[in-house]
Amino acid sequence: MPNGDKVYGGYSAQELTVQYNPAATVSDLGAYQQWNAEQSKRVSAALKNERNVAYGETDLEKLDIFPATTANAPVLIDIHGGGWTAGSKNARAFVAEAIVPKGVTWVPIDYGLAPASKMDTIVDHVRSAVAWTYRNIAKYGGDPNRIFVSGNSAGGHLTGTTLMPGWHAKYGVPENVVKGACAMSGVYDMMAVQLAASGGPNDALKMDAAEAKRNSPIFHLPKSFGPLIIGYGAPELPEFKRQSADFAKAWKASGLSVTEIVVPGAHHFAMSREFANADSELHKAMMKMIGV
Repeated sequence: MPNGDKVYGGYSAQELTVQYNPAATVSDLGAYQQWNAEQSKRVSAALKNERNVAYGETDLEKLDIFPATTANAPVLIDIHGGGWTAGSKNARAFVAEAIVPKGVTWVPIDYGLAPASKMDTIVDHVRSAVAWTYRNIAKYGGDPNRIFVSGNSAGGHLTGTTLMPGWHAKYGVPENVVKGACAMSGVYDMMAVQLAASGGPNDALKMDAAEAKRNSPIFHLPKSFGPLIIGYGAPELPEFKRQSADFAKAWKASGLSVTEIVVPGAHHFAMSREFANADSELHKAMMKMIGV
């Protein structure tokens, strides 16, 4: 296939690789990640928490719990980003400082990463974390009937996979186990990643078309769900913005409740900090959804 052939959405495979490489658009990414890690370490030392709680059989399947002080508190599960190949819940603790005082239990999770884990396995881990939380969070003061999910970048995509129908019975949870969600800067049609040229995330994921499609939330919308917030930054790469806008359109066309929020000035990695900013539109919208 000639290099210039269009393979998806008017893009060539090489152009898709550029579109799905947000790290190349941020000059101070290392310092950004270091700040997240340092603040997370500080907040972990300051707030009560349970670290590295196993939700599955492998060492990869761990989560942290930052419990609210109120009984029967709503629960917000957080799925970190990192292109399905990197990232950690350990750098997500800093958000708890803005969430927990409002009476919400914050549960950042880890999951398997490519290339050691295939996409099917990654999605399985995330759903297993939701199921474990449903069965066990009451022991930590959380309300299993008020579980919400959020995530950014790869975590935005994985948030979308928890909203897909048909997986719940296998994990022993009700179809409405997730009461609401916020997907930020995600990819909802994984065919775009699968068709990208070398240098993109699929180098590690090695998805074929079938695996990409079965893990694409836009192809598997639920019959009922709500509400959903879809957020992305105004300066982000065009494909991340299009993916988010198209997912919101598909959700709305199916009669589902969705709010689309575009954050001025927030690049792809800045979106991961939106919940830590109590003055942000995304933070306020999520707290309103949760009911605190």
